Amino acid sequence: MGATHLVGIDLGTTHSVVASADLSTANAPSIFAVPQLIARGSIAARPLLPSCLYAPLHEELSGDPWGDAPWIVGEYARARGAEVAGRVVASAKSWLCHPRVDRSAPILPWGASEEASDVPRISPVDASRAILGHIQSAWNAEHPRALLKGAEVVLTVPASFDEVARELTVEAAERAGITVRLLEEPQAAFYDWMQRSGPDALRDLVRRAGGEALVLVCDVGGGTTDLSLLRVREEGGEPAVDRVAVGSHLLLGGDNMDLALAHLVEPRLVAGGDPLDPPRFAQLVLACRAAKERLLGRDAPDEAPITLLGHSSRLIGATLRASLARAEVEGVILGGFFPEASRDDRPRRERAGLVAVGLPYEKDPALTRHVASFLARHASSAPTALLLNGGVFRSARVIEALIASLRRFGGDAPFVLPNADPDLAVARGAVTFGLALRGRGLRIGGGSARGFYIGLDAPRPERSRRALCVVPRGAEEGLRHVVTDRALTLTVGEPVRFDVFTSDTRGEDAVGDVVTIDDETFDPLPKLTTTLQAQGSARSEVPVALEGELSAVGTLDIACVERDAPSPRRFRLSFQLREPDAAESPASESGASASAPSIGGKRLEEALAAIREVFGSKRSEAGPREAKNLLRELERILGERGGWTTETARALGGELVASARARRRSAEHERAYWLVTGFCMRPGFGHPLDAARMAKLVPLFAEGLAFPAESRGFQQFWIAWRRLSGGLDEAAQTALRDAIDPLLAPASAKLKKPKGVRLEAAADLLDLASSLERLDAARRSELGSWILERTWTESDPKLWTAIGRLGARIPAYASAHHVVGPRIAERWIDHLLRERWDALPSAVPAIVTMARMTGDRARDIGDGARREVERRLVKEGVRDEALRAVREVVATTDADRVAIFGDALPVGLRLVDE
Repeated sequence: MGATHLVGIDLGTTHSVVASADLSTANAPSIFAVPQLIARGSIAARPLLPSCLYAPLHEELSGDPWGDAPWIVGEYARARGAEVAGRVVASAKSWLCHPRVDRSAPILPWGASEEASDVPRISPVDASRAILGHIQSAWNAEHPRALLKGAEVVLTVPASFDEVARELTVEAAERAGITVRLLEEPQAAFYDWMQRSGPDALRDLVRRAGGEALVLVCDVGGGTTDLSLLRVREEGGEPAVDRVAVGSHLLLGGDNMDLALAHLVEPRLVAGGDPLDPPRFAQLVLACRAAKERLLGRDAPDEAPITLLGHSSRLIGATLRASLARAEVEGVILGGFFPEASRDDRPRRERAGLVAVGLPYEKDPALTRHVASFLARHASSAPTALLLNGGVFRSARVIEALIASLRRFGGDAPFVLPNADPDLAVARGAVTFGLALRGRGLRIGGGSARGFYIGLDAPRPERSRRALCVVPRGAEEGLRHVVTDRALTLTVGEPVRFDVFTSDTRGEDAVGDVVTIDDETFDPLPKLTTTLQAQGSARSEVPVALEGELSAVGTLDIACVERDAPSPRRFRLSFQLREPDAAESPASESGASASAPSIGGKRLEEALAAIREVFGSKRSEAGPREAKNLLRELERILGERGGWTTETARALGGELVASARARRRSAEHERAYWLVTGFCMRPGFGHPLDAARMAKLVPLFAEGLAFPAESRGFQQFWIAWRRLSGGLDEAAQTALRDAIDPLLAPASAKLKKPKGVRLEAAADLLDLASSLERLDAARRSELGSWILERTWTESDPKLWTAIGRLGARIPAYASAHHVVGPRIAERWIDHLLRERWDALPSAVPAIVTMARMTGDRARDIGDGARREVERRLVKEGVRDEALRAVREVVATTDADRVAIFGDALPVGLRLVDE
């Protein structure tokens, strides 16, 4: 039986909305009021489902008709989140596009108190799944004969969501048991306007514009601002609409306004006292959100109360109260988000943006400057009309401010298309789009707003980066593009990784065209990966063609397809989400590059032969002396090791990984093996085959050393694993800590020390332990406490280097949720401030790393501790960038990360900033 209903879901940052249409009728979309808990013990259906999850206190537990446990979803969740600190998950949708955290890890609620052991944790993907799961249960209860699983469902996403965020959204829906098709929110809003206004409105729009209308859709949601340009014209006497352009991703919207209002109100609540802690501040943000919506709504009062209830005997202070005036709200929004802007204005980039709740918001909050930049990139004149979506546009003053800026582009001021209820428009428009797919209405054309490109070769100083067009700009959904004139060969059984880029301006490129990559025109996406499984045991190479398609679901589908095979296999490339990214790496070492670059020629072959001479599978004349001199021999052939590129180092590393058994031939072989392998494979990630190589190296740690009496062997062993640590996942890092903790723990821990381990290289062992960033924060804090205890009797600078790594506010490679709590860092800082720094060269870098400002209240140390650090740095004569990093948010650099790694990165490898 086919679908009986078409359902549109606006999975919003602030609210989620559901609309539907019975396919057996010709009725317009109607809103499905979602049943939800609106107060303790009280259920009601509401058109808006707040996109909030609340972990109820024990006394609040009651029935769970939707299967939401251990959470409550909806209106009561949002209300309690503004009353009880640290128990609510909000803005989960925004976390789906945060590249510096593991979006599949249980990291929310962000900044929740470490003592709140009864608060469950959830990943951004599963938080979205939970909201969709509530919607599905509520729908099914009301429609037992038309379950959501069998309906046609259109789920809206921001137009600027990248391909990774789109895939994660689809994954969340699949986890909820819902099959969806994606639609961009600005298009959905315009579909709703067309449906409500009728075809005559489109004709009037064209006539009013003198033949062709350019419509700017400005959708300011809770988490993002979406900008889209639509062209409306007549074709054969009938109206036609094409989407012309889509703006860049802007993590800028209602959340930012709530955050700015919270900063305004906070001093009134604390009255000169300490700032609110992260859970309490998140509570204030939600309270400001509710006040803002009330003050910008219909029949708004002059002011709204802000109340933060006292909720625990552990919380110092009782209920906190303040008020927020309507004039203040409009002043913050107009002055900060809608200031006057001219045609030539551009977003300001001189300082980092707010991340007070963990999200990397846009650095410049002025929406008018972002609009100016978007139109300068995509339009030669001001738009004819505006379609404004989002609750902020309930304010006439905000609309006037935006129009005033657009008037500076010249020509007549654009007129505003009516949008009476922006909260519901996107969900209704999703249904209208679904009906258009069935031929029941006008469909917006224009195809993809972006083109997609696969990198051909690694960036090198002497030449520009090139890429191959796989999906051109303007491509229609469901149309498969095949690159037939580029011969690609992949080695089966080995992982392959491709660089991928996108451009929103190059409409002239066709499939198969080779282009030069530049930072202005192209944006990088996360790498695409796949593994071609071997058929049989033989290692072989397979000729393949690249295929690209914008799927009907709304996601990017790129695959390698076998050529010249009776039954060709198709290998879909998946976005790499959980490995730290690097800006440089070729498609693969196995020949995936369409123009496989030389990575050393004869000199590299000579170097590989030198490794085989020492570690080859067959015994050679090379003995301990040759092993001892291996690194020197490699430098003679290739030049000083500091100049080896990532390609060269990894080629040597691959040979060493394959020769691991030979390391046990002698103590010198073993020492040389770990010395060279660790150097060539540092930092354990950043190259296509690193994951596969690391999987082969990990078991070697448990094997230990064949010659444990050799102290220099342990030194190189610890150094190597410290260099490799970034390539280890949390489970592997935990296993390493389990093994080495008995060597580091104080006697009071009563851990049994293993036999056969020499501790002459204890400093290098400490470097290794402190470099394991993917451990639970409590485990890292435990190690810091052990080391701190040693500082009472030892004056070793390396102890503070290790503590600095453990207390770093910005990790070198791990997800930000692994960072130890700021109160712990403050305790370590307090001890360091009591030390004599003239004998501790590590004091300044350690304290700056722990006190560095991130803008994230959940990670930043308190103001009092920061002032103490500033005073000490000034007293010690520190005046450079280090002091600035403590005073304000400064973007991290490769040098900062190198300082944490304790090693220079291979030449060409560049890590992505937060």
